[in-house]
Amino acid sequence: MAVKLAHFSDIHLTARPLGWRARDAFNKRTAGWVNVQVLGRGKRFEHANDVTAALRAEFASRAFDQLVFSGDATALGFPSEMREAAARLGVTDPTQPPGIAVPGNHDLYLKRSVRDRLFEESFAPWQHGQRVRADAYPFARKVGHVWLIALNSAKPNFLFWDASGRVGAAQLQRLRELCATLDAGPRIVVSHYPLLMENHQPEPRWHRLRDWRAARDTAADCGVNLWLHGHRHRWYVLPRAANLPFSTICTGSSTQTKRWGYHDYTIDGHHLKGVRRVYDLPSGAFVDDDVFEFDLQHKV
Repeated sequence: MAVKLAHFSDIHLTARPLGWRARDAFNKRTAGWVNVQVLGRGKRFEHANDVTAALRAEFASRAFDQLVFSGDATALGFPSEMREAAARLGVTDPTQPPGIAVPGNHDLYLKRSVRDRLFEESFAPWQHGQRVRADAYPFARKVGHVWLIALNSAKPNFLFWDASGRVGAAQLQRLRELCATLDAGPRIVVSHYPLLMENHQPEPRWHRLRDWRAARDTAADCGVNLWLHGHRHRWYVLPRAANLPFSTICTGSSTQTKRWGYHDYTIDGHHLKGVRRVYDLPSGAFVDDDVFEFDLQHKV
């Protein structure tokens, strides 16, 4: 039986009040606030709450087996934003399809966000899966015949211009151990960061997944067929290439004005058909845009 997934990302919701504290004046949140309030980022996400409401209506009406969220729920990583995002997405709503979620770099803005497990607590219903140890990531969930593998590629960054990520050697070792326990079926990694950009090249140093080669090679060794991600706000599909042993799909930002959209995937056996659904501002609903399809092959 075919599996139907909804893949969305980078919704960047915020809340009022945010919950500023004195110490936040001396960390990355100040630079982030300037970007939102002064440099135009807030304007680009001015419709985010309405688009998220339309997303939630889509989730409830299109018979999805699983929701797949590849991170950046928040703008500045405040606990208030995290709770607001989870509430607006209906994470605890039993009438919604189940979800699987990983954090983005905005969700892990500060080290204390990791320490306090802000993302994992707010998105707890979307954090269930098979693990090899007590660590939060990676974990795997089987949906029909398909394995979804949640891999955290986000990390806190001190420098205000640094938006890079890292999976880390320890998590990659756990990924190997986890994949060794999984039975047959297509294996799909869900992570925030891309391996490569649209031109099959890594992102610039301060925006890339720092250990992308190690992550790519480990995923390849684990038999991964597809890598789903966000981080880059324009959507694209990368086919296998000499430096990419499996396909990757970026769903872009689901709420940024004029880039807004998500992907509706139907996986039948090892064949994936994707429909790009985009937000229509006048109607306040999503409509079909592009269609793409390919086989979930793996280069051994």
